Amino acid sequence: MKKYIPITFLALAFLVAIITRFYKLGLAPAGLYLDEAAQGYNAYSILKTGKDEFGKWFPIVFRSFNDFKTPVYIYLIVPLLPIFDLTKFTVRFPSFFFSILTIPVIYLLIKEIAPKKHGEILGAITAILLSISPWHILFGRTNFECNVALFFSLTGFYFFYKSLQKPSFLILSAIFLAIAIPSYHAQRVVTPLLSLALFLRHKDLLLSKSHRIYLIPGLIISAIILIPTISVSFTPGFLARAAGLNIFSHQNQLPAGYLENYEGPFSAFINNSWFLTSKEFIALYFSYFSPRNMFILGDYGPRSSFPGLSTFFIWQFPFYIIGIYRFLRSKKLSELKYFTLTFLLIAPLPAAVTRDPYSSIRSLQMVIPILIIMGYGILNTYEHIMSLINQRHMKLSVFYFSIGSISSFILIYSLLKLYSSVLVLNEYYRASEWNYGFEQVSDRIKTLDPKLPIVVDNARSEPYSQLLFFLKFDPKIYQEENFEVTLNEYYTNMNRNKTKVIGNIVTRPISWKEDLITEKYLIGDNLSVSYEQIKNNNLTLIDEIHYPDGSLSFIIVRTNP
Repeated sequence: MKKYIPITFLALAFLVAIITRFYKLGLAPAGLYLDEAAQGYNAYSILKTGKDEFGKWFPIVFRSFNDFKTPVYIYLIVPLLPIFDLTKFTVRFPSFFFSILTIPVIYLLIKEIAPKKHGEILGAITAILLSISPWHILFGRTNFECNVALFFSLTGFYFFYKSLQKPSFLILSAIFLAIAIPSYHAQRVVTPLLSLALFLRHKDLLLSKSHRIYLIPGLIISAIILIPTISVSFTPGFLARAAGLNIFSHQNQLPAGYLENYEGPFSAFINNSWFLTSKEFIALYFSYFSPRNMFILGDYGPRSSFPGLSTFFIWQFPFYIIGIYRFLRSKKLSELKYFTLTFLLIAPLPAAVTRDPYSSIRSLQMVIPILIIMGYGILNTYEHIMSLINQRHMKLSVFYFSIGSISSFILIYSLLKLYSSVLVLNEYYRASEWNYGFEQVSDRIKTLDPKLPIVVDNARSEPYSQLLFFLKFDPKIYQEENFEVTLNEYYTNMNRNKTKVIGNIVTRPISWKEDLITEKYLIGDNLSVSYEQIKNNNLTLIDEIHYPDGSLSFIIVRTNP
């Protein structure tokens, strides 16, 4: 009977993961953030024309707003479009799909590297923890590349450990790890560093004759996969994301703690940029290990967190502490200990070099080693209680009933907490953060007089990607009517053209002096078009779009020259 417990737990974890990530996948969040729309439309453009919105054939990284998007997620959307069409569900499906696939992968990985006594049950416990993780669920319900990249990375490391016994798996490991690197910015750091750490630990075996015949082809294949990425790796486009957020870059922002008005004798030391930046890096790095951030505060970003939820549930804190203590003391964990602790120390590095404090997006990979530690804490707690029961000859039936009741209560509590936060509070309070309203605006545009021009205000945001997405505008026509840079400067010229033409629609700031001269529709938020302006300029109110909380999202008016 006991041998079926891990498989039963794994099946439960997989079922819970599907429910928590698939339920209302394309409906919650109800809005579609501009990055989600841009990735979806570029995939649509690739399907229809083989080019992205700027007319570039199959880009290596995708030009988008002020930075460039990693390519893997966008290309994963392309084959889904003929099946599901261009919808919110479609652009979020890859994240959901690879999110649930991570459940069995983490089980198999832990089973492979943990001591035989604990491997299966620890893998199953960790899989259950991952299935209800608010951190992992958030990025499994929305269009975020980090979730997909994490799957490829973990699968690559799983095959690496399999290859220690069967060398041919080295080729599969190399393929998955090579795909992980261009899948998301953080994996450009984490995957190579962790791969190097594992290689150094097992170099004697990997360089032996039995493994070398697979290691070399694996490295060649991974190099071939990475050639496109390497070819643009030093262009301004490829480096745009890192340059804009990197704390070591001081072109546009002084380092934290810089005293502009201080000119004393210690100025060279106090305002030394490397000293200040190093201090900031250390503070940011250790913030990812802060229990206060992990269990109480969480990520401050409204799109990278759920209301009222941190990255972990508060009930997990005792098991985290127990897990750390037992992990550090144990001498029997061997490879599990090495992998988990090395992964844990490397995982926050790409997040710690950016200015955002406790960024759950860039540090998502941390969820794996932390949950392994928590799972080990739960397992140790169970074993310790079992030991006490056996010593005192207590009835096991009472213990199993208590454990079952407590576990069921915790699981139900966690699921209800997730439901209220993800499907109720997030929809009500954070609709604006997910750019709610553009779908309704697009539907309303379809009913307007097609002979009249439409101006959509972009003074505070860039709505063109959502309009292209929801209108399913012909990519070929869009490419012909819009120009930003020449194709040979695609990766190097960072200049922007924020005015976009979409048929009879133009996205630009509203200019009252010019726009009142001719008859047209004006669309904007309550700061772009106020009720006072409607009255003073004799505008006709066409429609209003409201957020779920009742506040005004967009307003549509017609001029009367």
